[in-house]
Amino acid sequence: MPSNVTLNQLLLIICFMGMACNNHGPRKITKGFYYWKTNFKLSNFEEQKLDSLHCNTIYIRFFDIDWNAATYEPTPVAISNIKQPLQKGFSFIPVIFITQDALNKTSPYQLETLAKHFTNLLYEKCVQARIAPTEIQIDFDWTANNQVKYFQLLKFCKKQNFFKGKTLSCTIRLHQVRSFKTVGIPPVDKGLLMCYNMGNLKLPGNNNSILDVNAAERYLDNLQDYPLPLDVALPLFSWCLLYDNQNRFTGILRDVQESDLANNSIFYKRAKNTYLVNTDTLWKGYNLQKNETVRYENCAAPELYKLAGLVAKKINGPSCSLLFYHCDSTVLSKYNNYELEKIYHYFN
Repeated sequence: MPSNVTLNQLLLIICFMGMACNNHGPRKITKGFYYWKTNFKLSNFEEQKLDSLHCNTIYIRFFDIDWNAATYEPTPVAISNIKQPLQKGFSFIPVIFITQDALNKTSPYQLETLAKHFTNLLYEKCVQARIAPTEIQIDFDWTANNQVKYFQLLKFCKKQNFFKGKTLSCTIRLHQVRSFKTVGIPPVDKGLLMCYNMGNLKLPGNNNSILDVNAAERYLDNLQDYPLPLDVALPLFSWCLLYDNQNRFTGILRDVQESDLANNSIFYKRAKNTYLVNTDTLWKGYNLQKNETVRYENCAAPELYKLAGLVAKKINGPSCSLLFYHCDSTVLSKYNNYELEKIYHYFN
């Protein structure tokens, strides 16, 4: 610092710096969860957990759009069944998931009709659930190859009467942030950054394809330059990946807990999170073969803290919805309120 700066001038500079920091203020966080099961019914434990976390937003998967080979058109499937009145005090956001097959096989001339058809179903489901959503979210993993078609579909959505006056959001994968100059920016009001499934699940070994902070750093190097406002979704789920005796990926074993793998008559623990199948067996509905490998992947709290700290520093904007995937008693029982509140704290 130049020697001709007086003490009073120095104090004035410090004062202005403090005012600038205070003007930025804390980020406003809206707490939410994804609900991804077809039958919507919150258990008592789930209700209590949401209440204790002061969570007031639930993103509900209403239905998928998949390709119907018989009728040769995109068709709604796995339509949600809401088994209880949606509680007052919550903001419910419908989510529509579109498969790669559905969009890739839909001709450009079918896009407007597709938007009209699923908007009609969406309206019916909202009336049935007695909700008037302020936001609608589209979930699709687009690439440079189907970007034009997907973005056109989003534009047709915004023209539908039911979408007018509502926020249109869409999911943003990590690779779409890293390559946004190539794959484009979707024509929506905001995005939802999905901070999970960031590794290669087909790669064998002691990896974690759900949550890999080192991989996230590489993907999110230019996150602060992304031109859309972004909300954030972090993972809480776990799964098991299955590899054959040649270490080739063969599938996902769902609804399997790490404690299930402690069955020594079936599994031999080979490394930190990998297990060797000892014998041919039918187990939990899965046909397992001797010498196959099962890899258990989860989202440990310390790794979630690292990921939250990384994303929170790079994301822009005075407000942000922070979602966890997903609302399920088995998942939620693995995390206490302190751990989840600590993750929220990184974004404040």
